[in-house]
Amino acid sequence: MSFFRLLTRFLTFFGMCGSDDSFEDFVADSQMPTSSVRRTRETEESEVACSQRPDAAHDTMVEDLDDDVKPVRDEVDDVIKILVATDIHCGYGENKPNIHMDAVNTFEEVLQIATEQKVDMVLLGGDLYHENNPSRECQHRVTQLLRKYCLNENPISLEFLSDASVNFNQSVFDHVNYYDQNLNVGLPIFTIHGNHDDLSGKGLTALDLLHEAGLVNLFGKHESIQEFLISPILLRKGETRLALYGLGSQRDDRLVRAFKDENITFLRPNAGAEDWFNLFVLHQNRPRRAMHRSTGNYLPESLIPQFFDLLVWGHEHECKPDPQYVAASEAVGDGFYILQPGSTVATSLTPEEALQKNVFLIKIKGRKFASKPIPLQTVRPMICDELLLDKIPPGCRPATKLDRPRNNLDGRYIDEMAIEAKLNEMISRAKAKRGPRQPELPLIRLKVIYDGEWLNITPANAKRIGLRYENTVANAVDMVTIKKNVSTLDQYSEIEEGGTAASANRNFDNCLLAQIGVVRNTLKKMPLPPIESLSDMESFRDLIEKDLFELKKADCERPVTAPEGEEDDDDERQFYMPQRPQRFDEQEEEDDDEPMNSDDEPVSTSSAKPTRGRGRGSRGGGTRGTRGKTAKAAPPRAQIDSDDDGFVVLDDSDSPPPPTRATRGRGRAKPTTTTRKRDMSFF
Repeated sequence: MSFFRLLTRFLTFFGMCGSDDSFEDFVADSQMPTSSVRRTRETEESEVACSQRPDAAHDTMVEDLDDDVKPVRDEVDDVIKILVATDIHCGYGENKPNIHMDAVNTFEEVLQIATEQKVDMVLLGGDLYHENNPSRECQHRVTQLLRKYCLNENPISLEFLSDASVNFNQSVFDHVNYYDQNLNVGLPIFTIHGNHDDLSGKGLTALDLLHEAGLVNLFGKHESIQEFLISPILLRKGETRLALYGLGSQRDDRLVRAFKDENITFLRPNAGAEDWFNLFVLHQNRPRRAMHRSTGNYLPESLIPQFFDLLVWGHEHECKPDPQYVAASEAVGDGFYILQPGSTVATSLTPEEALQKNVFLIKIKGRKFASKPIPLQTVRPMICDELLLDKIPPGCRPATKLDRPRNNLDGRYIDEMAIEAKLNEMISRAKAKRGPRQPELPLIRLKVIYDGEWLNITPANAKRIGLRYENTVANAVDMVTIKKNVSTLDQYSEIEEGGTAASANRNFDNCLLAQIGVVRNTLKKMPLPPIESLSDMESFRDLIEKDLFELKKADCERPVTAPEGEEDDDDERQFYMPQRPQRFDEQEEEDDDEPMNSDDEPVSTSSAKPTRGRGRGSRGGGTRGTRGKTAKAAPPRAQIDSDDDGFVVLDDSDSPPPPTRATRGRGRAKPTTTTRKRDMSFF
């Protein structure tokens, strides 16, 4: 390096020379509106102080990147380059034959992109693992990749300015991993935990192992659910300062209440708070996903403080290639940007998951940032589509109770022919868009809807159809789903909120009000329970159970009138036994040696000649398995007849059948007898 160049860099660093214009070289004209830095509530913490809204000179702008500029890392400049990815889901489908390596292969591609782009750091938005307790094989593969791409001789230009013992308070190591003298970290990774790899047991996650090993920097971990104190990671490169805030996955209801009750405090630097670029990474539901909860099971964007410049939103698998501007008020520039990278692997067969998967390259200089999506090349191709069957084509063999409409020419089912034609077309589309690094077998999801003339016809077997494509697609078993569009059932639709589809019930409010009305009217008709307080739920439950018991008992003891032509020979009340799938009288004619038990007449096993059993017994006449004693004559056997109405009637007047030999027993045999006692087990 020449002396003149070294002197210029030295003067630039101390502000004695013109500012570096490298950032302006790779950004193009602004295409999105600017946003002012927002105001947050003051805190009494000694290390922070909240500031007022800054002037327009600190507006945040999102601009396109210049593709002509090559990655530069060996020169000290003011641009912080970050590679952002979320929802890696390593370990997903590891027990499935075709997709067990998809997530790991894509994670390796993410690390390769970070190395090629020579970024200063990698930021992960949660769900690095798919399971809270990943398998040993999964942890082994992830550790291999992190050691391969993160431990090297590459220099790091990021200065860590905050208190690491506060940012990483869950660890005994009070420093960032690239400040550890025992490690040679060339690619720092900062990550929060998601809902898949969240805390369990004693408050540990699978990411804690990687943090203690010095492979990643886990931050945003909060064990307290009552109050959240979020302290930022302060980084600096040249004149650019970055305040990185993180919040691991929390229950949406709990987090919304914490925001509304002001139990969340965001700390800010004391001096020059408006000179910092504020980036917040979180892992929550973004669209409303529950209609029956007051909080909606999501985090409204309006609750987030307005001093942030950029939000990296994890947990949502749909990729949005452009940052979305959220205005806090009618004032121009009073808002923040939300970047939703989406997942790197498809974990559900939905249209949102079938979109292009990307990671994002973010460049920050001062209070401005630029983002660029980088498409992933190793993601398995996926096609999702629907097929509506509502009309039966003319000229085919009509449907019967046991058969579906068939083709007159070859006898094939009409619906299966339509489904297979649609599947072949989808597979052709997947093969056409497959890249050179993508897996060969695609993911296919076809939703078949039976409607109209097909509504009362038995649908096809989806799994049987899928198995015909076992060597053609990666998910042959579950690639076809079948649904009947019945108007009497609840209809579901996809509600779009800001372009994100959320599954919700279309008539949920009406159904809920109807159910509440039914319960209210029922309670009005019921007598008040004799309890002193409605809080005495134990007494109330006992009364309900007692009433139900008396009701069932009275119903079972109710006399039943015999059919006409039947005479009740006994003084006891006659009742009917439900007909079995096989008639008892037919069973006796076929096999008269088998004992039959009844709930109303005493019956013993037949006294056939003993055979060799497996229990103890003497040789010869004794039955093995009955302590060696000869079976005694059985009491008179109840003769079973069947009337024309399909009911079985017991008759004791007939003579007992000739004795038969005992059947082969196992162990100690016990005579099977029944009594006329009614079954009073009601619960």
